[in-house]
Amino acid sequence: MKDIIINNEIQDLIQELDVPDSKYEQATKRYNSIANYIKNSELNSNRPDIYLQGSFKLGTAVRPLTDDGGYDIDIVCNFTALRRENQSQFSLKYDLGEVVKSYAKAQSMSNDPEESKRCWTLKYVDESNFHIDILPSVPLNEKDDGFIAITDKTHDAYFEIISNWETSNPKGYATWFRDISRFSIYQTEVAKRFHASIEKVPEYKVRTPLQRIVQLLKRHAEVCFEEDFEHKPSSIIITTLAAKQYQSASTSHSDFMDIINYIIEHLKDSIEFRDGKPCVYNPVNKAEVLSNKWDKDSSYFEAFEKWLEQLKLDFNVGNNNLSYLDKINCIRKSLFKKIGDQFPVVNVNSISHHQNSKWRELLIKDVSIKASYLHKGFRWKDIKSGTILNKHGSLKFEVQASGLQDYDIWWQVTNTGREAELANSLRGDFYGSELVEGRRVRKESTLYTGRHYVEAYLVKNGVCYGKSNPFEIIITDKFSIDFAR
Repeated sequence: MKDIIINNEIQDLIQELDVPDSKYEQATKRYNSIANYIKNSELNSNRPDIYLQGSFKLGTAVRPLTDDGGYDIDIVCNFTALRRENQSQFSLKYDLGEVVKSYAKAQSMSNDPEESKRCWTLKYVDESNFHIDILPSVPLNEKDDGFIAITDKTHDAYFEIISNWETSNPKGYATWFRDISRFSIYQTEVAKRFHASIEKVPEYKVRTPLQRIVQLLKRHAEVCFEEDFEHKPSSIIITTLAAKQYQSASTSHSDFMDIINYIIEHLKDSIEFRDGKPCVYNPVNKAEVLSNKWDKDSSYFEAFEKWLEQLKLDFNVGNNNLSYLDKINCIRKSLFKKIGDQFPVVNVNSISHHQNSKWRELLIKDVSIKASYLHKGFRWKDIKSGTILNKHGSLKFEVQASGLQDYDIWWQVTNTGREAELANSLRGDFYGSELVEGRRVRKESTLYTGRHYVEAYLVKNGVCYGKSNPFEIIITDKFSIDFAR
């Protein structure tokens, strides 16, 4: 496996997503606090083994999307002295719940613990907004192999003593993920940098390229589904599919962006099928299906496919016509909520086939573009720059400026992406207007997937007196993408 190069621009971007060390330290204190309380309670005779799982354990947690967002910490409380034949799922969860409620009261917490399908949740009301999910379980087998049987209050026999419990293996999954990411190698490098033993280096100080990739993909999904969080692809599915592709990607590539592009392009390759339906299994526990929602409602898998198409567009997978910095800018726009002019437009001048202006410039006029889109015979719809559109639609562009009657209007159209390149239609040159209902407009079609740019120029006597910012059109060919941006 090659050494992986992460350029400064992408490194800076990823660090903006990182959970601050202070939050990790605070999370550790709170995790230890509830763990010690349970171990010193009447449940101590059941020999509770309490450990982290989820993103804080894997090192893939990201900052909340908004200032008032929270951090989710997932822990397992495995009662190693108990077995499924000792009690029902209900009684196990009830007993743990009583202790968790007692802890909340002893800590004078504002909120009572909440019961979900599998866990008890502690919610902290402070600047960190921590949520700690505590999963009750018992060992699945007599030997200590990491497999656990977990409670599920939607189970038909939840109140009965049965052996048919849901199963999981959080310890095994964490080991599997860390082995693929070469965590121990990076941990050793960090220890050397701090002149410390491995044991003294907090795990949250270690960040492997695979952890970074998962952070980027998770944040992208959060932004895409901010208005429809229910259909957001789950973190465990994203993490599993990315990890399965990482080994091949990092063997054949050494540049971080090449690796993440490979993973995105092949993300679906690791999806298996069960009874003809797409499925993602836990790689260390084939009895555990991570994509249960896909079985129950096809809209969840459709949302996953929709997100993946958006991901390819935002990361410009297969688009070799944009500069590296412009690709980073596109990624940045997809990971953060836009505020005003926080994100600059793509520098179209860096696109090799984008021609220089053929007029002398005296830019004294404010010029902008109004665009509308027509697809499958529906009414024309006004669109904004950066709107995602389907293929095989019609576009109409109109200049917005004062005194238009005094100027000629010219249009520059620049395509990017694999399809336009293969069709020998990258363009980048200049075109005149056509008269439609007394207005001079430019009409185009959405033929090629990818990012494309339209600019308008006001010209008189060989001088350009005003030109617009590039109007960005993003085209996909699979389905309408209407994520909130």
